[in-house]
Amino acid sequence: MRPELTKEITLLEFQQNYWLKEELTSFCRAQNLPTSGGKLELSERIEQFLSSGKVEKPIVKHKTHSTMPKTFSREMVIGKGWHCSQDLRSFFETEFGASFHFNGVMRDFIKNEAGKTLQDAMDVYKADLSSGEEKEISKQFEYNRHIRDFYKNHPGATLKEAIKAWKELKDRG
Repeated sequence: MRPELTKEITLLEFQQNYWLKEELTSFCRAQNLPTSGGKLELSERIEQFLSSGKVEKPIVKHKTHSTMPKTFSREMVIGKGWHCSQDLRSFFETEFGASFHFNGVMRDFIKNEAGKTLQDAMDVYKADLSSGEEKEISKQFEYNRHIRDFYKNHPGATLKEAIKAWKELKDRG
């Protein structure tokens, strides 16, 4: 049986259970903790609170984006502060086809590789797709991690079975 998310919950009980973002936010409000951030940040904040009784205020980062061009070419140099915009997505869809999506490698490249060209980004994207390596799924995407792990542990299983197991896991806590 899953315990209630109250200040009496132990750190171990908290860590062993699945919590919706809404539950985490409600807990933070009830304890006068900051409610900003994603599910992962909220969970870390609650863990800190449960282990020490206090929490450090989150550092607020103000995002600054440079002005993005509306049209792109392979030779174009990636600017500082660029982000994965709809116009940039359209350019890559023209280059790669409708199945293009900004994966983690491409998002990181656009964000961190100012001074390189869009052709460089395309080369990195192609290499990543052809590597065949299993990509790490970030901690906050618990459902996606469960589905992939379920298929690994139950070859031949259906998505319906994986979802049923997820719901049981979530309800059981």
